[in-house]
Amino acid sequence: MSAWRFNHLRDSAEFVHGRDLPAERAIWRASISDSAIVLGSKQDANIVDEQVCRRDGIAVVRRRSGGGVVFLQADEHLWIDLVVPRDDELWRDDVGESMWWVGDLWADALAKCEIADRDQLRVHRGGLERSALSDFICFGGLGPGEVSLHGQKVVGISQRRTREMARFQCVVHKSWSPGAYRKYLLADQKVESEMIAVAEVSGLNQIAETLVELAASI
Repeated sequence: MSAWRFNHLRDSAEFVHGRDLPAERAIWRASISDSAIVLGSKQDANIVDEQVCRRDGIAVVRRRSGGGVVFLQADEHLWIDLVVPRDDELWRDDVGESMWWVGDLWADALAKCEIADRDQLRVHRGGLERSALSDFICFGGLGPGEVSLHGQKVVGISQRRTREMARFQCVVHKSWSPGAYRKYLLADQKVESEMIAVAEVSGLNQIAETLVELAASI
């Protein structure tokens, strides 16, 4: 079993999303210096109200993995990337199944931090569960490996694969801001808080430290 390398990046959302990571077993925590609207790899940039974003100092960036928009408010979320090389024992050829261990690790860490009992934290092992907003906003659906609590999504996960590695980008929200999606996106559909069920979680530093600690045993 290979050891995990831990890294903590502190930079802009654009830099962190654009940075290539080495194909080695590693945990990367990202602390961004600017709040950002993050588009999925295939989303049209025209859905963003760039004028309002510029006025409020909101960066607009694009990640290399698919899925919908994520609003990342500086200091109000926990962003961790988990990287495994292709020859790692955690690698799975099946893209959906490959995310299960990621969700189990997060659920174990959340339970150890007393966010909820472990049996209350559900790791999704089915296909993508869609809603009316899931193609538009990342937290509007539920994908493989993602963690929910009482029907509310706690951990969002997207995956990017290359020939050498898999990179799992994970986000937990300290505060969920549906108003930011209404403000910074040009949407035909209204984004109301009751339409997307997201759990807000405190103690992010403790969760990050616990996740790193638990990862050492897998």
